[in-house]
Amino acid sequence: MNFKKLKKIIPKEIALIGNLDPVKIFLQSTPNEVAESTRSLKESMKDTKNFILSSGCDIPISTPLENIEAFMKAARE
Repeated sequence: MNFKKLKKIIPKEIALIGNLDPVKIFLQSTPNEVAESTRSLKESMKDTKNFILSSGCDIPISTPLENIEAFMKAARE
């Protein structure tokens, strides 16, 4: 889903949670790509108080731990 568009039409009392692709981003990307995707989503949603940064769905069990660590580090920056 395009959260940039959604944030304009979703009421403030509804949380927008996500929306990093669990396969393309978490499973198949490098740690640097995960971090960049995380930062990009954070930047595009920085003015949205009802936004919660997360994966778009369950993260595959075979996801490299380094990718999850890259996500967490970028999320905390």
